[in-house]
Amino acid sequence: MHRVFVFLSLLLSLTVSAQTYRYSTSFTLSQRNFCDTIPIEVVDGHAVVTVMMDHEPMRMMIDTGSAQGMVFSNRMPAYWKELGNIISHDANNHTDTVKVLQLPPFKLGKNTISGYVATVMPRAMISDRWDAIIGFDLFNKGLKAKIDTQNKVLILTDRKKMFDTESGYELKYKLKWFVPYIMVSPFIRHTDEVLFDTGATPLYEMNKQNFDTHEYKSKNVGSQVEDRTQGSAAIGGHSVEESDEVVLLHLNRLEWNGFEFKDVSALTTQGSSRIGAAVLDYAAVVINPFKKKIKLQPYTSEDSVTVGNKMFGTAFVPIDGRPAVGLVFTHSEAYKQGLRQGDIIESIDGDRMYTFRDFVRFPFVKGKKHKFVVIDAEGNRKELMVER
Repeated sequence: MHRVFVFLSLLLSLTVSAQTYRYSTSFTLSQRNFCDTIPIEVVDGHAVVTVMMDHEPMRMMIDTGSAQGMVFSNRMPAYWKELGNIISHDANNHTDTVKVLQLPPFKLGKNTISGYVATVMPRAMISDRWDAIIGFDLFNKGLKAKIDTQNKVLILTDRKKMFDTESGYELKYKLKWFVPYIMVSPFIRHTDEVLFDTGATPLYEMNKQNFDTHEYKSKNVGSQVEDRTQGSAAIGGHSVEESDEVVLLHLNRLEWNGFEFKDVSALTTQGSSRIGAAVLDYAAVVINPFKKKIKLQPYTSEDSVTVGNKMFGTAFVPIDGRPAVGLVFTHSEAYKQGLRQGDIIESIDGDRMYTFRDFVRFPFVKGKKHKFVVIDAEGNRKELMVER
């Protein structure tokens, strides 16, 4: 297997009732007419900014696929104000009721942000390499931003004309459930509506129903199918996607309004199509909430880049809290070794895997074969050597 495939971002669709908290950008900033350059870290491909909250540093991942902020139940701030609940939709369109808090004031760069709202989520299936999430409400508030992971900065401003004269490839976005959707082209003469989601890891993933529509319309689409299998790979905040056909794609190019990502491997998913954080490996992005546009600024002067990403052959998901094989492509080495969908991971290199989080935290070594002990659907125990 090449890598563990886990969707970490959440899409919060805020269906409102009399008992639920209404989406709001009523939080305040201490400065006006400002332009602030804030250092960021790049953690597992994601942009992470450190804020000061309760006189303590808190690392917040910038997640444009989340409508508002998020904290985790095992890393709560010292002080908060409970506001009620919302109905939250995760990446697989499953819903649950979650608690909403008003966070204590925190310092982001030169600004103190007061009254910021966040949902509370369990940590079980989410990376512990950051403490919280800052959502797209930061931009819906009326703040323009440039996220530049090459120079490791977030440039944040309330000045409407900032970045307007800079070059780039611009796309209009529309808000759905308060998060941005844009149109890209995965196949010639085809377009796909995608969520711009820096909380997701892969460069691109395509909704399976959208793929079926594209494939029906053009034989060229089928020529870019590398493999098909049955299973599930996407993990949302409340659920694992239902088992279904998953298609492994090898795209000739993925076009963003004149800029092309060439040689792109991608999967289909039951959730929304999306552009993820890997786009920041190739370009800075400018978010303009005043004109509702996202501008791609490639790090090179070329109008294309070769991605050449190699997709994994296996995806792992939690089943009843335990790590399990969500899907495995027949071409993969793991399949040849005997790994099958539904196998429960009992141990790796002798370390017991009691929870899915144990699996996520395991220190896999690239290129090394690890000894997996798994329990199959019939209850049989198998020992396999699997290379990550």
